[in-house]
Amino acid sequence: MGKINLKEHNVKGIWVPQEIGFVNNTALRIAKLKGDYKWHIHKEEDEFFLVIKGSICIDTEKETVELKEWEGYLVKAGLKHRSRASEVATVLIVEPIKTNTKGEK
Repeated sequence: MGKINLKEHNVKGIWVPQEIGFVNNTALRIAKLKGDYKWHIHKEEDEFFLVIKGSICIDTEKETVELKEWEGYLVKAGLKHRSRASEVATVLIVEPIKTNTKGEK
C-alpha cells in the first residue's frame, strides 16, 4: 500500500464505503454520507467514525453525538446506531475487515 491522500480520494456514491487500506485485520473505509442511514447493529465489531469533511450525527439508543471535521466517535459492538448528515459529509470508517458495512439488523 502506498501513499494515500484523503483530501483527493475520489469517493463514488453516497453510502458506499470504499476500502482504501488494511492494517492487520482492520479495514480503513472512506464514504460520503447524506440523509439518514437505517438503524443497525454490528454484534461483534466496534466501528470508529472520523469526519474528514462536513459534519454528521451518530444516533444510538443512549445518545446522539454531533461530529464536526476531525472529530471521531467509537460505536461499541452490539450498540444499535445510525449515522446521518444533512449535507454531504466525508468520513473515514475504521472497523474489522469482516464487518458487514450494511449492518446486521
